[in-house]
Amino acid sequence: MTILLDSYNPAATASLPYREHEVIEEQKSQNQSPFIGADLDDAVYDQIAEILRKQQNFHLEGYKVLCIKRRLAARIRTVGSNEPEAYIELLKENLREQEQLMATLSIHVSQFFRNESVFQLLEKQVLPELQENSRRHSHKLRIWSVGCANGEEPYSIALLCQKHQQAEDLLSIVGTDLSPEALTRAKQGLFPAARVQNVSAEMLAECFVETGQQYQLLEEIRERVQFFRHDILADKPFYRANLILCRNLLIYFSRAQQQQIIETLATALLPGGYLVLGRAETLTSACRGLFECIDPAERIYRRVKMNEINQAD
Repeated sequence: MTILLDSYNPAATASLPYREHEVIEEQKSQNQSPFIGADLDDAVYDQIAEILRKQQNFHLEGYKVLCIKRRLAARIRTVGSNEPEAYIELLKENLREQEQLMATLSIHVSQFFRNESVFQLLEKQVLPELQENSRRHSHKLRIWSVGCANGEEPYSIALLCQKHQQAEDLLSIVGTDLSPEALTRAKQGLFPAARVQNVSAEMLAECFVETGQQYQLLEEIRERVQFFRHDILADKPFYRANLILCRNLLIYFSRAQQQQIIETLATALLPGGYLVLGRAETLTSACRGLFECIDPAERIYRRVKMNEINQAD
């Protein structure tokens, strides 16, 4: 999942491709007070947001402004500037700096079977029901992982589906994220040991190949997941799905944008489909009538069918 950082993280930019003459060297200003988020006025903020939107298709709308201002100020300090207007001119002309700013704002945090109890419930209750319905009606089972980061979540679902898959099963798993770099890493399917620590020893031996201190997911598993760039705020629903996982993403948006996202996901869910949120997240009050709560602790909800909504009314 793509989330926003509280401060600049050099590791976040380490994997970005670059040409040496384009890199903005880090400098330290010793003669002026450090530039902080409170120094960034709304007009400057709007200009930076417009540059990212037009040139990188990266949208800041909906994120919490004060948090973003702090992170923007951190990047401005990193390039040795206390003048936001000068930074805007730099940002307009330098593609590499746009990429570095996006990397400063974004980090991708996940691991296989993160919050194991959620996946245990999905394996025991939700997926068997969806797989049985798919077989009974000869329909493809469609699963969408929103904000999939480096692919750990959709690959975890693929591994669970494989355990109980039958020859006739039709399955489509899609992972979407805002970051092209994260999606590139997801397609590679190569993970450090810390990311696979929740994978059982048996599954690790059967489905991964150890390469040094990393683990390569087998190609046959990687091929079951497709990855696409998608902005959950700006873009239309990716496709109609039986199961949508959108975990630990809503908490970074304002309440109004949370409602917009949940409405988008409700539209994307097929009748009777399931939505999984993060443990720190919940449905907005305006959207609660669209869902039945299946497990309050694990934040698993079922999309209510239209006739059930009418009966409730």
